[in-house]
Amino acid sequence: MASEFSLGYRVKNVLRIIYTLPFLLASITGVALALTFESEWLMAALIPLDVFFLAMFVNLSNDYYDHKSGADQERFKLTDQAFQEETASVLSRRLYWQGNSFDRGLISEKGGKALIVLLAAIAIVLAIPIVLFGGWLVILLGAIAFFLSFFYTAPPLKLGARGLGELDVFLSFSLISYFSFYVIAQQLSMPAVLIAVTVGINVTLMRIIDEMSGLEAHIRAGEKDLVVRFGLDKATTIVTGLLVLMYALCSFLLFYSLAYLLLFLTIPFSVAMVRHLKDRSDKFHLVRPVLDTLKLATAHVILFVIALSMQSALTFV
Repeated sequence: MASEFSLGYRVKNVLRIIYTLPFLLASITGVALALTFESEWLMAALIPLDVFFLAMFVNLSNDYYDHKSGADQERFKLTDQAFQEETASVLSRRLYWQGNSFDRGLISEKGGKALIVLLAAIAIVLAIPIVLFGGWLVILLGAIAFFLSFFYTAPPLKLGARGLGELDVFLSFSLISYFSFYVIAQQLSMPAVLIAVTVGINVTLMRIIDEMSGLEAHIRAGEKDLVVRFGLDKATTIVTGLLVLMYALCSFLLFYSLAYLLLFLTIPFSVAMVRHLKDRSDKFHLVRPVLDTLKLATAHVILFVIALSMQSALTFV
């Protein structure tokens, strides 16, 4: 394993590259669908790239404000070292989050703030041609997504700590998906709306599962997230309900193309998620679903792109 003092290790953990994946997946769904309407390949490349820098900005700024509030530090204080090591082995070192980079001393507050400004500046510069191409509505959609993402942990709103985190995540990622579609296609589309909502649900599930594993720390930090308010049992019921809703929305997509039947191949990941959450005999029952949610979200996007490819191929036959 790379030393904590190596540049590569610091960059990977400070920028949390692996955690940009949900943002990129959301963007890819919108871009992939839009390309079936318009062949705008430059925008198709620029939008995910811009989202990538936006994701790093959001993740780092969230880490900074969680560091200032002490929420992440409290979470690791409440977990013994042996359990952390076992958790890392369950999830794999690549996926296991070893703690806030500011708390661990991988970056100073001064350096972190400078890097946050730099990432924001790059995202804004990349957004300029996108805005010029898409028009004023793109500015509105992008501004809303940026606002929701940044103020998830940033004061004075701190939406995640005030009981609005799940709604914030749902809206943010639904908008990223639909924004990516609309910039290129420049038209309204019900399939784009349905897909955007399923993406929002998937990332919301990731958020809720993360809240479950950090429940005690969130309580001590005074946060009012969904799991704190309803408890683990009711939160598990909510997760199940969201999964049912997601597949119901996938069913509506079948009216547009039977190729979307592929989306139902993700059901085993959903079943595994709920089964792990309910298996209280397993001390990792709140850890294993983290991997289940990632598999579900990734497979959902891959199968969606495959379904679009099949649909396009059949159109040309």
